[in-house]
Amino acid sequence: MTLQAPPTNPTKVLFCCTGVGIFNRGIESFFREAFDGLTASPDLDTWLIKGRGKPGERELPAWCLPRTRRPARWVGRIIRRDSYVAEQLSSFPFVVHQIRRLRPDVVFYSDSNLGFQLFRWRKQIGVRFRLLFSNGGPCRPPFDRTDFVHQVAPYYLDQAVQVGEPVAKHFVVPYGISVCASPVFDERSRRMDRERLGIPVDRAVVLTVGWISRIHKRMHYLVEELARLPTPRPFLQMLGAMDESSREVIDLAERLLGRDNFSARSVPYNEVFDYYRSADIFALASLQEGFGRVYLEALMHGLPVIAHRHPVMEYVLGGQGYLGDLSRTGELTDILSDLLSQPIDQERMLLRWRSVRERFNWPVLVPQYADMFASAAGLKTECGRNG
Repeated sequence: MTLQAPPTNPTKVLFCCTGVGIFNRGIESFFREAFDGLTASPDLDTWLIKGRGKPGERELPAWCLPRTRRPARWVGRIIRRDSYVAEQLSSFPFVVHQIRRLRPDVVFYSDSNLGFQLFRWRKQIGVRFRLLFSNGGPCRPPFDRTDFVHQVAPYYLDQAVQVGEPVAKHFVVPYGISVCASPVFDERSRRMDRERLGIPVDRAVVLTVGWISRIHKRMHYLVEELARLPTPRPFLQMLGAMDESSREVIDLAERLLGRDNFSARSVPYNEVFDYYRSADIFALASLQEGFGRVYLEALMHGLPVIAHRHPVMEYVLGGQGYLGDLSRTGELTDILSDLLSQPIDQERMLLRWRSVRERFNWPVLVPQYADMFASAAGLKTECGRNG
Protein backbone atom coordinates (compact mmCIF):
# COMPACT_ATOMS: atom_id res chain seq x y z
CA MET A 1 0.00 0.00 0.00
CA THR A 2 1.00 3.60 -0.49
CA LEU A 3 0.42 4.85 3.02
CA GLN A 4 -0.01 8.34 4.34
CA ALA A 5 1.89 9.67 7.33
CA PRO A 6 0.55 8.69 10.76
CA PRO A 7 -1.96 11.15 12.27
CA THR A 8 -1.13 13.56 15.07
CA ASN A 9 -3.20 11.53 17.52
CA PRO A 10 -1.86 8.02 18.07
CA THR A 11 -3.77 5.12 16.57
CA LYS A 12 -5.32 2.98 19.31
CA VAL A 13 -4.70 -0.69 18.51
CA LEU A 14 -6.02 -3.65 20.47
CA PHE A 15 -3.72 -6.64 19.96
CA CYS A 16 -5.82 -9.75 20.51
CA CYS A 17 -4.17 -13.17 20.83
CA THR A 18 -5.53 -15.50 23.50
CA GLY A 19 -2.70 -17.96 22.85
CA VAL A 20 -0.11 -15.63 24.41
CA GLY A 21 0.82 -17.25 27.70
CA ILE A 22 -0.99 -20.49 26.81
CA PHE A 23 0.66 -21.83 23.66
CA ASN A 24 3.86 -21.14 21.78
CA ARG A 25 3.64 -21.02 18.00
CA GLY A 26 5.06 -18.42 15.70
CA ILE A 27 1.79 -16.47 15.92
CA GLU A 28 1.87 -16.20 19.71
CA SER A 29 5.58 -15.30 19.71
CA PHE A 30 4.90 -12.63 17.12
CA PHE A 31 2.03 -11.01 19.04
CA ARG A 32 4.05 -11.00 22.26
CA GLU A 33 7.07 -9.41 20.59
CA ALA A 34 5.04 -7.09 18.36
CA PHE A 35 3.30 -5.58 21.36
CA ASP A 36 6.61 -5.19 23.20
CA GLY A 37 8.37 -3.83 20.12
CA LEU A 38 5.70 -1.32 19.11
CA THR A 39 4.34 -0.09 22.44
CA ALA A 40 6.90 2.74 22.77
CA SER A 41 5.99 4.28 19.39
CA PRO A 42 4.49 7.78 19.86
CA ASP A 43 2.23 7.07 16.86
CA LEU A 44 0.54 4.13 18.58
CA ASP A 45 -1.61 3.54 21.65
CA THR A 46 -1.33 -0.23 22.05
CA TRP A 47 -3.13 -2.75 24.28
CA LEU A 48 -2.75 -6.53 24.47
CA ILE A 49 -5.37 -9.15 25.24
CA LYS A 50 -3.55 -12.37 26.13
CA GLY A 51 -4.60 -15.77 27.44
CA ARG A 52 -2.50 -16.05 30.57
CA GLY A 53 0.08 -14.06 32.51
CA LYS A 54 0.21 -11.19 34.95
CA PRO A 55 -1.89 -8.11 34.21
CA GLY A 56 0.21 -5.19 33.03
CA GLU A 57 -0.42 -1.51 32.49
CA ARG A 58 -1.74 -2.32 29.02
CA GLU A 59 -1.83 -6.14 29.17
CA LEU A 60 -5.18 -7.77 29.81
CA PRO A 61 -5.39 -11.51 30.62
CA ALA A 62 -8.63 -12.77 29.09
CA TRP A 63 -11.15 -15.10 30.63
CA CYS A 64 -11.14 -18.08 28.27
CA LEU A 65 -10.88 -21.86 28.15
CA PRO A 66 -7.20 -22.61 27.43
CA ARG A 67 -6.86 -24.95 24.46
CA THR A 68 -4.37 -27.07 26.40
CA ARG A 69 -6.86 -28.05 29.13
CA ARG A 70 -9.66 -30.56 29.39
CA PRO A 71 -12.67 -28.15 29.52
CA ALA A 72 -11.73 -26.69 26.13
CA ARG A 73 -11.48 -30.19 24.68
CA TRP A 74 -14.92 -31.05 26.10
CA VAL A 75 -16.49 -27.90 24.67
CA GLY A 76 -14.74 -28.54 21.38
CA ARG A 77 -16.37 -31.97 21.14
CA ILE A 78 -19.78 -30.52 21.94
CA ILE A 79 -19.56 -27.89 19.18
CA ARG A 80 -17.78 -30.36 16.87
CA ARG A 81 -14.66 -28.23 16.70
CA ASP A 82 -11.25 -28.45 18.34
CA SER A 83 -10.04 -26.98 21.63
CA TYR A 84 -8.35 -24.09 19.81
CA VAL A 85 -11.70 -22.90 18.46
CA ALA A 86 -13.26 -23.39 21.90
CA GLU A 87 -10.57 -21.11 23.38
CA GLN A 88 -11.28 -18.38 20.84
CA LEU A 89 -15.06 -18.50 21.18
CA SER A 90 -14.93 -18.57 24.99
CA SER A 91 -12.89 -15.35 24.98
CA PHE A 92 -15.50 -13.47 22.94
CA PRO A 93 -17.44 -11.85 25.86
CA PHE A 94 -14.20 -10.61 27.44
CA VAL A 95 -12.94 -9.22 24.13
CA VAL A 96 -16.26 -7.43 23.50
CA HIS A 97 -16.13 -5.89 26.99
CA GLN A 98 -12.62 -4.54 26.33
CA ILE A 99 -13.61 -3.16 22.93
CA ARG A 100 -16.50 -1.28 24.52
CA ARG A 101 -14.24 -0.02 27.32
CA LEU A 102 -11.18 0.96 25.26
CA ARG A 103 -12.89 1.91 21.97
CA PRO A 104 -9.90 0.98 19.77
CA ASP A 105 -9.46 2.22 16.22
CA VAL A 106 -8.14 -1.19 15.13
CA VAL A 107 -8.50 -4.73 16.46
CA PHE A 108 -5.41 -6.63 15.33
CA TYR A 109 -5.79 -10.41 15.48
CA SER A 110 -4.70 -13.69 13.93
CA ASP A 111 -7.28 -16.11 15.37
CA SER A 112 -9.82 -16.25 12.57
CA ASN A 113 -12.77 -17.73 14.50
CA LEU A 114 -12.70 -14.89 17.01
CA GLY A 115 -12.42 -12.42 14.14
CA PHE A 116 -15.45 -13.95 12.41
CA GLN A 117 -17.55 -13.34 15.54
CA LEU A 118 -16.35 -9.75 15.90
CA PHE A 119 -17.21 -9.13 12.26
CA ARG A 120 -20.66 -10.70 12.63
CA TRP A 121 -21.62 -8.83 15.81
CA ARG A 122 -19.84 -5.53 15.23
CA LYS A 123 -23.05 -3.51 14.90
CA GLN A 124 -24.35 -4.92 18.19
CA ILE A 125 -21.02 -4.23 19.90
CA GLY A 126 -21.67 -0.58 19.17
CA VAL A 127 -18.09 0.63 18.65
CA ARG A 128 -16.61 1.83 15.38
CA PHE A 129 -13.46 -0.22 14.91
CA ARG A 130 -11.66 -1.81 11.98
CA LEU A 131 -10.64 -5.45 11.88
CA LEU A 132 -7.10 -6.17 10.72
CA PHE A 133 -6.38 -9.88 10.25
CA SER A 134 -2.71 -10.89 10.53
CA ASN A 135 -2.44 -13.78 8.07
CA GLY A 136 0.48 -15.66 9.58
CA GLY A 137 -1.15 -19.11 9.31
CA PRO A 138 -1.63 -18.58 6.43
CA CYS A 139 -5.31 -18.64 5.46
CA ARG A 140 -6.37 -18.58 1.83
CA PRO A 141 -8.75 -16.07 0.25
CA PRO A 142 -11.49 -14.95 0.20
CA PHE A 143 -11.02 -12.60 3.15
CA ASP A 144 -14.65 -11.51 3.26
CA ARG A 145 -15.10 -11.35 7.06
CA THR A 146 -12.46 -8.78 7.88
CA ASP A 147 -11.73 -5.20 6.82
CA PHE A 148 -8.03 -5.48 6.08
CA VAL A 149 -5.39 -8.22 5.87
CA HIS A 150 -1.84 -8.05 7.14
CA GLN A 151 0.21 -10.23 4.78
CA VAL A 152 3.64 -11.14 6.14
CA ALA A 153 5.22 -12.05 2.79
CA PRO A 154 4.67 -10.78 -0.79
CA TYR A 155 3.86 -14.30 -1.99
CA TYR A 156 0.55 -14.32 -0.11
CA LEU A 157 -0.46 -10.91 -1.42
CA ASP A 158 0.20 -12.17 -4.95
CA GLN A 159 -1.97 -15.23 -4.30
CA ALA A 160 -4.84 -13.11 -2.98
CA VAL A 161 -4.74 -10.63 -5.86
CA GLN A 162 -4.65 -13.43 -8.44
CA VAL A 163 -8.05 -14.70 -7.23
CA GLY A 164 -9.62 -11.24 -7.23
CA GLU A 165 -8.92 -9.79 -3.80
CA PRO A 166 -8.69 -5.96 -3.93
CA VAL A 167 -5.12 -4.76 -3.46
CA ALA A 168 -6.46 -1.94 -1.27
CA LYS A 169 -7.47 -4.46 1.37
CA HIS A 170 -3.97 -5.84 1.91
CA PHE A 171 -0.79 -4.62 3.56
CA VAL A 172 2.57 -6.39 3.27
CA VAL A 173 4.70 -5.94 6.39
CA PRO A 174 6.95 -8.80 7.57
CA TYR A 175 7.00 -10.26 11.02
CA GLY A 176 9.55 -8.60 13.26
CA ILE A 177 11.83 -10.02 15.91
CA SER A 178 13.88 -8.72 18.84
CA VAL A 179 17.41 -9.27 17.62
CA CYS A 180 19.91 -10.59 20.15
CA ALA A 181 23.53 -9.55 20.45
CA SER A 182 25.81 -10.58 17.59
CA PRO A 183 26.91 -14.22 17.84
CA VAL A 184 30.47 -15.05 18.81
CA PHE A 185 31.63 -18.64 18.53
CA ASP A 186 33.16 -19.81 21.78
CA GLU A 187 33.82 -23.55 22.05
CA ARG A 188 34.13 -23.49 25.85
CA SER A 189 30.81 -21.65 26.34
CA ARG A 190 29.02 -23.93 23.91
CA ARG A 191 30.37 -27.00 25.70
CA MET A 192 29.09 -25.68 29.02
CA ASP A 193 25.67 -24.95 27.48
CA ARG A 194 25.45 -28.45 26.06
CA GLU A 195 26.40 -30.06 29.36
CA ARG A 196 23.73 -28.03 31.13
CA LEU A 197 21.08 -28.95 28.53
CA GLY A 198 22.03 -32.63 28.36
CA ILE A 199 23.23 -32.44 24.74
CA PRO A 200 26.30 -34.42 23.59
CA VAL A 201 29.48 -32.34 23.55
CA ASP A 202 31.50 -34.58 21.25
CA ARG A 203 29.62 -34.29 17.94
CA ALA A 204 27.63 -31.98 15.70
CA VAL A 205 24.09 -31.05 16.70
CA VAL A 206 21.23 -30.50 14.24
CA LEU A 207 18.38 -28.45 15.73
CA THR A 208 14.79 -28.23 14.53
CA VAL A 209 12.06 -26.15 16.20
CA GLY A 210 8.35 -26.62 15.64
CA TRP A 211 5.41 -28.94 16.25
CA ILE A 212 6.90 -32.43 16.67
CA SER A 213 4.71 -34.25 14.19
CA ARG A 214 4.61 -35.66 10.68
CA ILE A 215 2.02 -33.00 9.84
CA HIS A 216 3.27 -29.71 8.39
CA LYS A 217 6.70 -29.60 10.08
CA ARG A 218 7.48 -33.08 8.70
CA MET A 219 9.76 -34.10 11.54
CA HIS A 220 9.70 -37.70 10.28
CA TYR A 221 11.48 -36.61 7.09
CA LEU A 222 14.26 -35.02 9.12
CA VAL A 223 14.69 -38.23 11.14
CA GLU A 224 14.80 -40.36 7.98
CA GLU A 225 17.32 -38.07 6.29
CA LEU A 226 19.67 -38.06 9.28
CA ALA A 227 19.44 -41.84 9.37
CA ARG A 228 20.88 -41.93 5.83
CA LEU A 229 24.12 -40.30 7.02
CA PRO A 230 27.07 -42.55 7.89
CA THR A 231 27.84 -43.04 11.56
CA PRO A 232 28.77 -41.28 13.74
CA ARG A 233 25.77 -39.13 12.86
CA PRO A 234 24.95 -35.69 14.26
CA PHE A 235 22.74 -35.53 17.33
CA LEU A 236 19.18 -34.45 16.49
CA GLN A 237 17.51 -32.02 18.88
CA MET A 238 13.77 -31.64 18.22
CA LEU A 239 12.20 -28.77 20.13
CA GLY A 240 8.54 -27.84 20.12
CA ALA A 241 4.95 -28.58 21.05
CA MET A 242 4.05 -32.24 21.46
CA ASP A 243 0.72 -34.05 21.34
CA GLU A 244 -0.55 -37.54 20.62
CA SER A 245 0.78 -37.33 17.05
CA SER A 246 4.34 -36.79 18.34
CA ARG A 247 4.65 -40.39 19.49
CA GLU A 248 4.94 -41.61 15.91
CA VAL A 249 7.93 -39.36 15.24
CA ILE A 250 9.63 -40.26 18.51
CA ASP A 251 9.15 -43.98 17.87
CA LEU A 252 10.63 -43.55 14.39
CA ALA A 253 13.66 -41.72 15.82
CA GLU A 254 14.22 -44.45 18.40
CA ARG A 255 14.13 -47.08 15.66
CA LEU A 256 16.28 -45.30 13.04
CA LEU A 257 18.66 -43.20 15.17
CA GLY A 258 18.70 -44.84 18.59
CA ARG A 259 17.67 -43.34 21.92
CA ASP A 260 21.09 -41.81 22.59
CA ASN A 261 21.18 -39.95 19.27
CA PHE A 262 18.20 -37.62 19.54
CA SER A 263 16.03 -35.73 21.99
CA ALA A 264 12.48 -34.37 21.75
CA ARG A 265 11.54 -31.64 24.21
CA SER A 266 9.06 -28.87 24.89
CA VAL A 267 10.54 -25.89 26.72
CA PRO A 268 9.37 -22.35 27.55
CA TYR A 269 10.09 -19.80 24.84
CA ASN A 270 12.62 -17.97 27.01
CA GLU A 271 14.77 -21.14 27.06
CA VAL A 272 14.73 -21.83 23.32
CA PHE A 273 17.67 -19.54 22.55
CA ASP A 274 19.93 -21.71 24.74
CA TYR A 275 19.42 -24.50 22.22
CA TYR A 276 20.23 -22.29 19.23
CA ARG A 277 23.53 -21.35 20.88
CA SER A 278 24.29 -25.06 21.40
CA ALA A 279 23.58 -26.18 17.81
CA ASP A 280 25.72 -26.42 14.68
CA ILE A 281 22.97 -26.48 12.03
CA PHE A 282 19.28 -25.59 11.93
CA ALA A 283 16.90 -27.51 9.65
CA LEU A 284 13.15 -27.35 9.13
CA ALA A 285 11.53 -29.79 6.72
CA SER A 286 8.13 -28.10 6.20
CA LEU A 287 7.26 -27.51 2.56
CA GLN A 288 5.32 -24.31 3.28
CA GLU A 289 5.35 -21.68 6.02
CA GLY A 290 3.21 -18.65 6.76
CA PHE A 291 6.47 -16.87 7.54
CA GLY A 292 8.75 -18.97 9.71
CA ARG A 293 10.09 -16.86 12.59
CA VAL A 294 12.27 -19.81 13.60
CA TYR A 295 14.38 -19.10 10.52
CA LEU A 296 15.09 -15.62 11.89
CA GLU A 297 15.88 -17.03 15.33
CA ALA A 298 18.39 -19.46 13.81
CA LEU A 299 19.99 -16.88 11.51
CA MET A 300 20.47 -14.31 14.26
CA HIS A 301 22.33 -16.96 16.25
CA GLY A 302 24.62 -17.43 13.26
CA LEU A 303 23.45 -20.93 12.31
CA PRO A 304 23.42 -22.35 8.79
CA VAL A 305 19.73 -22.79 7.96
CA ILE A 306 18.35 -25.56 5.73
CA ALA A 307 14.86 -25.02 4.30
CA HIS A 308 12.63 -26.09 1.44
CA ARG A 309 12.86 -23.98 -1.70
CA HIS A 310 9.65 -21.93 -1.59
CA PRO A 311 8.98 -18.21 -2.28
CA VAL A 312 8.24 -17.47 1.38
CA MET A 313 11.40 -19.19 2.64
CA GLU A 314 13.43 -17.41 -0.05
CA TYR A 315 11.97 -14.07 1.06
CA VAL A 316 12.61 -14.66 4.77
CA LEU A 317 16.11 -16.10 4.39
CA GLY A 318 17.18 -13.41 1.92
CA GLY A 319 20.03 -15.41 0.39
CA GLN A 320 21.41 -16.55 3.77
CA GLY A 321 19.96 -20.07 3.78
CA TYR A 322 20.57 -23.43 2.11
CA LEU A 323 17.51 -24.29 0.03
CA GLY A 324 16.59 -27.56 -1.65
CA ASP A 325 13.67 -29.71 -2.66
CA LEU A 326 12.92 -31.24 0.72
CA SER A 327 10.08 -33.27 -0.75
CA ARG A 328 12.77 -35.47 -2.33
CA THR A 329 14.39 -38.39 -0.54
CA GLY A 330 18.11 -37.77 0.00
CA GLU A 331 18.00 -33.99 -0.56
CA LEU A 332 18.41 -33.00 3.08
CA THR A 333 21.04 -35.70 3.56
CA ASP A 334 23.13 -34.22 0.75
CA ILE A 335 22.88 -30.66 2.13
CA LEU A 336 23.75 -31.85 5.63
CA SER A 337 26.76 -33.79 4.36
CA ASP A 338 28.09 -30.68 2.67
CA LEU A 339 27.55 -28.41 5.69
CA LEU A 340 29.04 -30.88 8.14
CA SER A 341 32.26 -30.89 6.14
CA GLN A 342 32.65 -27.11 6.42
CA PRO A 343 34.46 -25.39 9.32
CA ILE A 344 32.65 -22.87 11.52
CA ASP A 345 32.93 -19.45 9.87
CA GLN A 346 32.65 -16.49 12.24
CA GLU A 347 32.23 -14.03 9.37
CA ARG A 348 29.33 -16.01 7.92
CA MET A 349 27.74 -16.11 11.36
CA LEU A 350 27.86 -12.31 11.52
CA LEU A 351 26.44 -11.96 7.99
CA ARG A 352 23.43 -14.06 8.97
CA TRP A 353 22.89 -12.01 12.11
CA ARG A 354 23.18 -8.72 10.20
CA SER A 355 20.64 -9.86 7.60
CA VAL A 356 18.05 -10.26 10.37
CA ARG A 357 18.97 -7.02 12.13
CA GLU A 358 18.78 -4.97 8.92
CA ARG A 359 15.50 -6.42 7.63
CA PHE A 360 13.41 -7.62 10.59
CA ASN A 361 14.53 -5.87 13.77
CA TRP A 362 11.68 -3.99 15.44
CA PRO A 363 13.29 -0.52 15.23
CA VAL A 364 13.43 -1.02 11.44
CA LEU A 365 9.79 -2.13 11.17
CA VAL A 366 8.06 0.22 13.64
CA PRO A 367 7.31 2.90 10.98
CA GLN A 368 5.78 0.29 8.65
CA TYR A 369 3.51 -1.06 11.37
CA ALA A 370 2.51 2.44 12.51
CA ASP A 371 1.57 3.34 8.92
CA MET A 372 -0.39 0.11 8.47
CA PHE A 373 -2.42 0.67 11.64
CA ALA A 374 -3.06 4.33 10.81
CA SER A 375 -4.34 3.38 7.36
CA ALA A 376 -6.48 0.53 8.67
CA ALA A 377 -8.02 2.89 11.22
CA GLY A 378 -10.14 4.35 8.44
CA LEU A 379 -8.06 7.20 7.08
CA LYS A 380 -8.41 7.84 3.36
CA THR A 381 -5.47 6.31 1.54
CA GLU A 382 -4.59 5.35 -1.96
CA CYS A 383 -3.55 1.74 -1.65
CA GLY A 384 -0.97 -0.29 -3.46
CA ARG A 385 1.77 -2.71 -2.52
CA ASN A 386 3.86 -2.16 0.56
CA GLY A 387 6.84 -3.95 2.11
